[in-house]
Amino acid sequence: MCSPRPVAPDRLLPGRRRTLGLLAALAGGAWRPARALQPRTLVFPRDHGSHPDLRTEWWYITGSARAAQGGRRFGFQITFFRSRVDAAQDLRSAFAARQLVFAHAAVTDLQGRRLLHDQRIARAGFGIAQAGEADTDVRLRDWSLVRNAADGSYRAEAPGEGFALSLRFAPTQPVLLQGDAGLSRKGPEAVQASHYYSQPQLEAAGRIAIEGQGRFEVRGRAWLDHEWSEA
Repeated sequence: MCSPRPVAPDRLLPGRRRTLGLLAALAGGAWRPARALQPRTLVFPRDHGSHPDLRTEWWYITGSARAAQGGRRFGFQITFFRSRVDAAQDLRSAFAARQLVFAHAAVTDLQGRRLLHDQRIARAGFGIAQAGEADTDVRLRDWSLVRNAADGSYRAEAPGEGFALSLRFAPTQPVLLQGDAGLSRKGPEAVQASHYYSQPQLEAAGRIAIEGQGRFEVRGRAWLDHEWSEA
C-alpha cells in the first residue's frame, strides 16, 4: 500500500486531530516488541479471517468498472484494517479498546473528474465493529466486507459521504501466495515480514452511486490483498 503524504497537524480537521490523538494515546504504554513470524502453511478458509494475536492486518480491494448504460468508467477501493492495541490487552473492562477496526473507501469518477472518499474507525465490540476469525467477515457500522464460503465470493458495502459502493467480487483463479508460500519478507530482519496472499482478477459487479449523478450498475475487475503482520 502507498503511504499518504504527511500533513501538518495544524492543517488537520478537528475530527481527524481527535482521532490521531486517540490512536497515539492507545498506542502508548505497554508496547510489546515485535516477534518474527514463522513459515507455516496457510489454511483456508481460516486464514481468510482475522488474526487478532498479530498487531496489524488489512483486507484491501482495488479495481475498475464500467457502467452497463453509457459506459461511464469508475475506479474504486475499499480497505478494512484491524489493529491490536498493546496497551489495552491486559485491561479487564469490557470497554477496553483491545482491537481497533478502521475502514477507508474511495471512488474515482473519471467522467466527473472527481475522487470521492470516506473513512470509519471504531473499537471492536458491542455490535459496532468486528473482524471475524473463521472467514472474512469485517464490519464497521454500516460498512462491511464478507466472504461467502459457498462460492468464495466477497460482498462489500460502503455507503460513504457523497457516494456508495455495493459490489460483489467473484474469484476466477486460485489464491496467489505472496513471497515464500505466503511469508512475505519486507526487510533484512526476521521481524520484517508478513503473511500475505492475493486474489487477482476478481469479477466485480454491483452498484456505484454518486451523489447528484444517480446509481450505476457496473461490471469490472478487482484485486484483493490480505496481509497480517506483527511488525
